[in-house]
Amino acid sequence: MFNISQEFMVGEIKVNTKAQLDITYIRLLLDVFVPYQEVMLAYLDELIVKHDPQLVNSQLKEVERQRNKRSNEEEHLLLSLSDVDASEQKKIMRVVKNIWGEEDVLHQICKELAEKLTVENHSQRILKKKQEDIKQLLKRREEMIEEGTWERVGGKDNMAHVFSLLGADSVGFGFSEISLQASPINDIFDWMKQYRPDLLPPGNPFPPSPAPKQIAVPEKNEALPQPKTEFLQVPDEVTANIRTFLTIRRPGYTLASLLDRSQDGKRAWLALLTRKLHDDTVERISDVIIELKPNKYMSIQNVQNSPADQQSPEPHEPS
Repeated sequence: MFNISQEFMVGEIKVNTKAQLDITYIRLLLDVFVPYQEVMLAYLDELIVKHDPQLVNSQLKEVERQRNKRSNEEEHLLLSLSDVDASEQKKIMRVVKNIWGEEDVLHQICKELAEKLTVENHSQRILKKKQEDIKQLLKRREEMIEEGTWERVGGKDNMAHVFSLLGADSVGFGFSEISLQASPINDIFDWMKQYRPDLLPPGNPFPPSPAPKQIAVPEKNEALPQPKTEFLQVPDEVTANIRTFLTIRRPGYTLASLLDRSQDGKRAWLALLTRKLHDDTVERISDVIIELKPNKYMSIQNVQNSPADQQSPEPHEPS
């Protein structure tokens, strides 16, 4: 799914297109902001000048000029090597190595300035867009005042809603076709919070969080009896381990064929197992001991009979 981030930074410029302020607070905020709109627009003008990409572009051109100059010096020195003796060649190479070091530094500076130029170009476009959006927002406020709907913003309106276009939220109303873009509202709120906090409307600017849904808790009934396992006082996990072992390694046997020979139900013996084929070798196995301990995995111990022992019987079911 394609998502567009609604809050991010471009250099030092914050962009927030998410509708986050309470609708009533939006109306009160814009009402107190109107007399100070020129101050904020002038503040944005200063930022536009500060982030003028031409300043960075001039610096980049100067560094590139220095790089070209050092490169020409390097080329001239290298060409002169064939015209001098060995001692002079060593001196020339020391100078060339210094030039190489300077060129590395200038290359890094060019790279950083090129990245900064990209950021400043983007920053200036964003700042100019912020100015346009603020002017458009105040124009829409005037239009709502003229149609007599501005004072209804924040009042009872079952059709009030937030919609998003390419990640940019706007607030719509049921009593007007005019909508209010969230991004310039957030910019105004941030600016006043930093420079004129004394003028901010009273109250919480953010809508209250919706009450958490109450989850019905069933009445506490008596605990249902736990189903009995195949072995008394043996954890179900261990019982499952035995069943898995029998299925994979001894398919001829079932849990019913195990005999619990201890009073505490923690040891079971699986004896007289069938013959097992392994790499064309016949192994006769008797007595696989399965230790059953609470909260622990089973352990298996094989005791192999010698080839002279009697044949293993077929699987049997308990009587």
